[in-house]
Amino acid sequence: MEYKDLAIHFTDEFEEYKCDLQEHIEFYGETLNHVFFGEYTNYFLELIGKEKDIPKIKNLFDYLELMATSGDDDVKDLLSVTILAQLGDSKMLLKNAYKYMGSQTRKASNEIEMFWGRN
Repeated sequence: MEYKDLAIHFTDEFEEYKCDLQEHIEFYGETLNHVFFGEYTNYFLELIGKEKDIPKIKNLFDYLELMATSGDDDVKDLLSVTILAQLGDSKMLLKNAYKYMGSQTRKASNEIEMFWGRN
């Protein structure tokens, strides 16, 4: 999984975001992955906090695990900085998220939490 194709890869897996990606590209003139994923992190955090759509949450965390295991260094950086760091802003959300994280996502989460001194 390469950073330059990440948003496209993501929207191939989660087709409901294809229109959002197109709007993003039209607005910015290109795909800015940190911005694109940053825009949806709040939605993901809300989804995890409510724990209502468990299949979707599991699919999301399966994708995050794929990013952690198959992504290039820039994909792993995006995962840690743009997604996981925000999860750790709330101990409750992080606790909920741990139930769904794969081992490599959990490792990346623990590393970013140590970086921020929140472990």
